[in-house]
Amino acid sequence: MSALRQLQVFGPDSKQERVYKQAIVPIVQEVLDGFNCTIFAYGQTGTGKTYTMEGGPRNSVDGTNLSAEAGVIPRAIKQVFDAIECNQVTDSSVKVSFMELYNEELTDLLSPGEDKDKKLRLLEDRSGVVVQGLEEMVVKDAAGGCL
Repeated sequence: MSALRQLQVFGPDSKQERVYKQAIVPIVQEVLDGFNCTIFAYGQTGTGKTYTMEGGPRNSVDGTNLSAEAGVIPRAIKQVFDAIECNQVTDSSVKVSFMELYNEELTDLLSPGEDKDKKLRLLEDRSGVVVQGLEEMVVKDAAGGCL
């Protein structure tokens, strides 16, 4: 298992596109190369973690591109499906999961309503750390991955 590495700290005036290009593009490329990767935002309440990950409006005014305010999640999903469409990835299955860690509690953000209070557990095995019970959803296109 590799060590956690801090790639970069961005200031409050940083634009979504700059953050994505500098910190996230190489990680998503590692996913396309076959590695499991995790991207997470860490910080105090009110510092912009949700905005960084989700962003503002996802589509541009004409609806053909991502808006300047689109966050990490829609940009990463677009990068993955662009690579698939350009045949950079020949055999693929795309699954997403979304979880929140808040006050040492894990919440599955894809879990159906009746399962929202289901307790998730972190387990470590030979392949690394896994979240037991975390919902995974297969997505077929970029729109499906942004939920």
